Amino acid sequence: MGTDTDLPTAARDLVQHTRRIADIGLDDVPSVGGKGANLGELTRCGLPVPGGFVVTAGSFTAAMAAAGCRDELADSSAAAPGMSEEELTRFAARARDLVRAADVPAEIADAILAAGADVGADRLAVRSSATAEDSADTSFAGMHASFTNVTEEQ
Repeated sequence: MGTDTDLPTAARDLVQHTRRIADIGLDDVPSVGGKGANLGELTRCGLPVPGGFVVTAGSFTAAMAAAGCRDELADSSAAAPGMSEEELTRFAARARDLVRAADVPAEIADAILAAGADVGADRLAVRSSATAEDSADTSFAGMHASFTNVTEEQ
């Protein structure tokens, strides 16, 4: 993991790394994604949603900036239209490798661990998501991973 100084100053000052599900709703979709926002709405309605939190899109952007690959990832998403399937597969593999190789800055890791501790459970379920997931013109069905029984050590 990196250090707090791995985050650009603007990212350290502006990003709220995690948000409690109970504190978010549909107005927060751009920063927390649709799944998190909808869980927040269900919580506000009094439905029995387990406690939880989301890691914000800004945290991902800040982590990629700290790793020095944010611009390449942004460029890759803009280049996708018109690519052949082979080119797109290569492009996607490169983007995946960049993300997987990036360290999580200590400031973000600490915020995630603190949010997990705040939930008060020994084990958590974790689901990756996207802020544009299931919008009117996109679908990411089956492209995200879910993990259950996650502990701090993992």
